[in-house]
Order: sequence, then C-alpha cells, then structure tokens
Amino acid sequence: MSRISRTYGDLVKVKIGPMLVYLLNHPDYAKHVLQDNHTNYRKSSIYHEFSVLLGDGQLTTNDMEYWRSQRKLIHPAFSRSHLERYFTKVSETSSAMLERWETAARAGKPLDVYSEFMRLLLSLTGKILFNIDLAEEAPQVSEAMRVAFDFIMKRVNAPVKLPRDFPTPARQRVGRHVGVLNDIVRRLIEDRRQGEDRGDLLTALVRARDEAGKGMSDEHLRDEIKTLLVAGHESPANVLSWACYLLSLNPDKEERLAAEIAQVVGDRPPTFADLPRLRYCQMVLEETMRLYPPAWVVERTPLQDDVIGGYRIEAGARVTMFMYEIHRHRDFWTDPERFEPERFSEERSAGRHRFALFPFSGGPRICLGKDLSMVEMTLCLTMVIQRFRLRLEPSHPVVPLPSVNLRPRDGIVFHLSPRKGAAAATG
Repeated sequence: MSRISRTYGDLVKVKIGPMLVYLLNHPDYAKHVLQDNHTNYRKSSIYHEFSVLLGDGQLTTNDMEYWRSQRKLIHPAFSRSHLERYFTKVSETSSAMLERWETAARAGKPLDVYSEFMRLLLSLTGKILFNIDLAEEAPQVSEAMRVAFDFIMKRVNAPVKLPRDFPTPARQRVGRHVGVLNDIVRRLIEDRRQGEDRGDLLTALVRARDEAGKGMSDEHLRDEIKTLLVAGHESPANVLSWACYLLSLNPDKEERLAAEIAQVVGDRPPTFADLPRLRYCQMVLEETMRLYPPAWVVERTPLQDDVIGGYRIEAGARVTMFMYEIHRHRDFWTDPERFEPERFSEERSAGRHRFALFPFSGGPRICLGKDLSMVEMTLCLTMVIQRFRLRLEPSHPVVPLPSVNLRPRDGIVFHLSPRKGAAAATG
C-alpha cells in the first residue's frame, strides 16, 4: 500500500477482483470523508466482519440513530471525574507489572515488553470495565480474541467469501470461543443489575439513562462492553510497545523524557495532577502514533457518488484512508521517517492540519476512549522510564505486522537496567 501511494499519489483507484477500492493518502481527503461529508458514508464491509466477535456495538454498527443514542449513554462514563477514578487502577496495576520487571532486571533476564503490555492492559481494562482482575479469565478472553481475529483477517483478505455464518469448522470454532466471552460478560452484567455501585465503567453503563429514562438492554450492553474490552487493551498496548522501541533507538529522546519525569515527578509515584505537566511524554506518544498508528487504516463506503480531489468516487466502493501514509505525508511532515517528538511542541503544531495526525479516527465517530487511552499510556510510560533504561535485544527481530492493529509480529525484547533512585518510586 505504501508503494502504491508513493508511486501514484494522494488518491489511487485500485481494482481487486470485483472490488473497487479508493486509497486516500491526504489529510484533506480524510477530513472530507470522516467529517465534512460524513453523512454520505457508512462503515465498510470490513467492520461488519468484526461483528462476529463484537456484535452490534459502536465500532461495527451502521444504524446511525442507534449509534447516536448509544454514544450519548456511553459518553458520560469517560468524563474527567471518571478518568480520575480510573487513574488509581492504572497506577496500581502498572506498579505490579514493574515489580515483575525489577525481578527480571536483577536476574539479567530479557523481557518481551509487547507481551507484558498486552497482559497489563487486559488486566487494567478488566479493572476499569468490571472492577475485577481478568487474570482468571485472561486465557479464555485472549484465546477468544485471537481465534476471532484470525478468522476476521482471513475473511478480510479473501477475494471470494462464503456467507459469514456458513458452518465451516473455523466459523464453529469462533462461535464456541465467542460464546465463552459472551458468558463472562453476561455474568458480570447480571451482577451489576442486582448489586451496588462497584465504581467501574460497567456500573456507569448499567445505570445510564437517555432523556426518556431508558437504559441499555443486556444485549446492547454486552456488545458495547466487548468493544471497549477489545479496543481498550489492544491499541494502548501496541502504542506503548512501539514507544519503548523508538525510545531505545533514540537514547537522547529517552533521556529528555527521563529528565522531564525527574523534574515533574521526581522519585514519588505520579499523580493525576501531574499528567498535564508531562508534556514531552505526551509528545513521545503522539509521535509514536504518527509512525505506528495502531489502527493503520480507516474504511468507509459512500452511499451516493461523491467527488474527492476532483475525481468521482462511486457509491458502494471501499474508501480506504491510509493512516500510515497520511501520517508520513511530506507536505505536512519534515523528514517523516524520523522519530522526533519535538514536532508536537505547541509552536511547531500551530496551524497543522487536523487530519495530518488522527490515530483515534476523526469526525463524529472519533474514538470515545481516546482520553482514557492517553491517561493510561502517559502514566504507564512515565512509570516505565522513571524506573528503567531500555535496551533492545539485538538478536531479536522487530517486524511490524499490519493485522487488526499495527503490532510487532514477534514482540519486542528488551534488557532492562534500573535508573538511579528508581526504588523510591515504587509507591
């Protein structure tokens, strides 16, 4: 896709068998589809494939009236007051992970931080959503997602598809695993219907009411919770992994981040009030999402013919906004392959196109959890760099894999060494 974009330009028409795809590689075009003319676009068929796992939630639905009503119910659960409540869970869970890292560092044992961050974010997402540690159910939850993602990606890439519910062995296997995940979520919903406020997101959603006093059905709750569970741990875990990778390749940037943390936080545990002052940490994360956006493409389908960049876009085609390449567009980014968090300083960001960087998508369907993700990632990266220096294991290959998320195919293995005074930051 990058070769096609760089060879043929900002808008490329591609025929793949019977399928017509328009590849958009310019921020103006992404803004047109996601914001300016969004009413003419619906989610492409790719997102429908995800409903085998996620049902009819915010990520998959094309029923705009239903989507708006659900979003109104969900949005208050991501308010600042809730984010501050979730912060303690992020801090405590990250501290537990870093204790394991201390043991590995003392033993001189290398760690695959991608696996570590996936484990952390799954546990953390379970605590934020359900106020429980998913450790007991983690193998079942992870296996359900892995099996479903494999099935989804094979269908996405297949030129000819059987009906999705055709009872192939693979489809039946997906059904069994997703059924286990559904049972876990359904059990938790029943508990919240009967019990007290547990201080978690599920309680907030169970109690949410629209203007008519109506809440979500159990089925709708289940689908939204599964969407939040998948999105809430996959994307942040990938960004944190790539951030550590990029910092290890750029030790001057790592040391600048460490200096900011020492100045703002010192040796004590970070607090929610520290987050706005950890500006360089946020710049590191923004630059990481520019180079390695977790959702590396966004797709839509026009309901009626449209015109983009002077070209006719046919109704029913797949319109693919290639985020990976837009984030490297040379009209908006100088030396775009270089890791340079400073490009997100206030001075250098002034006047930059809103869609030159859009890792959380954009327009009305921008990710609801973006603020929570930034809180999680800023706190976790701060705690990691506060306590450790990271050095890559040179014999372990780091290869980006464009799957559901842009993730490291074989993980990312580091050697860890404690920073001076890090022991005081354990909390």
